[in-house]
Amino acid sequence: MNPRVLRTRATVLTTVLHLLAERGIAGTTIEAVAERSGVAKTTIYRHWDDQAALVLDAFDNVRRTPDDPDTGTLCGDLVELVTGLAVALSHGPAAGLWFALIDAAERDAQLAALHHREADARHAVILQAIERGINRGELPADTSPIEVLDLLAGPIFYRRAAGGSVDRRYAEHIVTRVLMAYRR
Repeated sequence: MNPRVLRTRATVLTTVLHLLAERGIAGTTIEAVAERSGVAKTTIYRHWDDQAALVLDAFDNVRRTPDDPDTGTLCGDLVELVTGLAVALSHGPAAGLWFALIDAAERDAQLAALHHREADARHAVILQAIERGINRGELPADTSPIEVLDLLAGPIFYRRAAGGSVDRRYAEHIVTRVLMAYRR
């Protein structure tokens, strides 16, 4: 692809990410992207059909499915994965996007599909780690992996939404508490 086209696309997508974090999806219009980026609306429409296509492309460019840490223990795996979630919600290009996506998914079918795809990809790695822990006897055999996932992710999302700090120390605390509850 032409280097100038690549630069223009990168500029537009970076602008979209900043606007999404600042204004949410509703405030990330083609007009706002054109104004902020300095790229003409006609150029934007040449590459993306509409706002939804532009937002979907921006999300695709920052999506990072977590690697399976497989540390040898359920606690170690979950600390790595929950810390990764905490970092994704707090730092980097996608930090402000998850809540915007969750909000927009309530009203837009394409964005709802994106939200489910993103959640399923992230959940698959965590659920795999929990299943391994059950198979190794680190959790009772009748443990619901999705319930454990909910108990791990819920506090991280809540604390981040409430403006609190979600770092490795907090992730370790949540993982320890959840595993203690299941081992009783």
